[in-house]
Amino acid sequence: MFYRIRLGPTRARLARMLQPQELVVAKLLPTIRARLARELLRTYKKKQIDVARAMGITQAAVSHYNTQSRGVDQEMLRLFPEIKPFVQGLAESIADGMTLSDQIARVNQFCSNLMLTARFCEYHKGMGDIDPHCTACFPSPPRP
Repeated sequence: MFYRIRLGPTRARLARMLQPQELVVAKLLPTIRARLARELLRTYKKKQIDVARAMGITQAAVSHYNTQSRGVDQEMLRLFPEIKPFVQGLAESIADGMTLSDQIARVNQFCSNLMLTARFCEYHKGMGDIDPHCTACFPSPPRP
């Protein structure tokens, strides 16, 4: 969770230095994992333990993802519709035997590419106490 702390009219508001990578860890990766686990369970009829092994996570995490008690952030899916086709392609590759190392590389590349978009930049600015005119990540305008 990210908080804004207000101390009253006589004290300055404390700003939190929210890095874009924190949003990847807190929001994007759990959404990808949850969608991926459900895709492997439903489309590829994998057992929870097999999904857990394939993804390098626990069976309990797969269970939580399957029941949607953890992971899926609907706002992320709405703002970044490319998550769905990415997960579908990744699930197909995993079902065909993709290694964990290759999964890590593909997810890392996807997240890195998403972070280079104007949409992610605006999402980041909206989640923290960040100057709307911030140019920390993009000295020149980012891609749409």
